[in-house]
Amino acid sequence: MQYIYGDFTDKQINEAVRAMHGDIHKLLLYKDKTIEEKIFEDDEAFLVFFENVMFKLGGIKTLFNDNGLMVTLMATLQGAMDNFKSDHFSYKKFRRAILDSHGYIKQMFEGGVGDAKLTDSTANR
Repeated sequence: MQYIYGDFTDKQINEAVRAMHGDIHKLLLYKDKTIEEKIFEDDEAFLVFFENVMFKLGGIKTLFNDNGLMVTLMATLQGAMDNFKSDHFSYKKFRRAILDSHGYIKQMFEGGVGDAKLTDSTANR
């Protein structure tokens, strides 16, 4: 996959996408009442992690020529964060936003949507 400084191999992209999905999934698990394993010490640690995820994902915009789905991805994650901070937190809305975020990442890197330039082998997955 081409980016502003050269090319990433398919393996590099696959590993990065897996890591992005993992980070997004941690956001969902933190608020899932059925998960007993403690992922973060408290809400503050969760928000620091959430903000770091958004910071890292924000860099994709520049690296891949302002892929249009980045606006949707970041807005969806911001909505999930705003919902989390709200006095009227809705796990259902939070969960939907996080799951939608997984889909946007998949579209950007596996579906060839937007301005990111894909190699033939990446586009045919």
